[in-house]
Amino acid sequence: MESFPNKAAALAEPVWFAADDAAPSGSALGPHNPREFARRLFAHEAMHPASARLRADEPAEPYSLEWFVHIEMQRHSKHGRWIPKLLEFTKHAGETLLGLGDGLGTDWLQYARHGAKVIVCSPVSAQLGLIRRNFELRGLAGRFVHAGPTALPLESASIDVACITSLMQGVPDPQAVIDEIYRVLKPGGKVLAVAPARYDVNYWYYTFFPWMRWFARKRAEVPAPRFSGRDLKRLFNRFVEHRVHKRQLRRSEVPHIWRWVPLSLLARLMGRVHVLKAFKPLSVAIPAIPLAA
Repeated sequence: MESFPNKAAALAEPVWFAADDAAPSGSALGPHNPREFARRLFAHEAMHPASARLRADEPAEPYSLEWFVHIEMQRHSKHGRWIPKLLEFTKHAGETLLGLGDGLGTDWLQYARHGAKVIVCSPVSAQLGLIRRNFELRGLAGRFVHAGPTALPLESASIDVACITSLMQGVPDPQAVIDEIYRVLKPGGKVLAVAPARYDVNYWYYTFFPWMRWFARKRAEVPAPRFSGRDLKRLFNRFVEHRVHKRQLRRSEVPHIWRWVPLSLLARLMGRVHVLKAFKPLSVAIPAIPLAA
């Protein structure tokens, strides 16, 4: 029986090719095992625990419309009901929104569906191709740019909203990414950043039951960086009006001793992800008035 700490959230498990890989031909089936690659993409985007097995009745044809729609239903229902509200899918009609990070664009296409002009930038051509396919199968328009997050081919002060998903833990210099986002945002523009939480359910599990570390399965990979709310505010210190929300927790991930507590409260205390909201100051648009000699 698998122990509790090994039920890590799929959000912290990037699965894309290296940035310099070419896009696979055809339907982008992945480099080695096409079916397994598609399964990992599905689990990652649908926020299934990494240990979960997909049922036999999951969509059999990867990258079809049915496959993308099923991911969306899984991602935004039950455990992910917080996503549409906190990421403000319906609030940015007519605005230009920049999408950066990992995933298949499931969240970003919601903005396009509600009238936003969406620009997606990624250094990974395979990812960009699948995001474009996700949009096109829904009949939604978007601009898809092959570029890294620290060198965006966008004009300064040209973006109204930036939505960053599962990116901060996957880049060597998060501050350089944030500085570039600051550059392209208009004064008063908004950033929505989703990042893995440092003080999540695993942290508190090991804090209260330290002996359980002895039973945890050792993993070869280096853990991805995680952030506290204070860490995020420090990284985004050039922005103002910071608000940080903690979400994403499954009842099955909670130790039995805590399961009597309402899940909504537990998610706010020990959820797996933070959502930061902040604004680029309007004051940067005000020209400096030279002092009289």
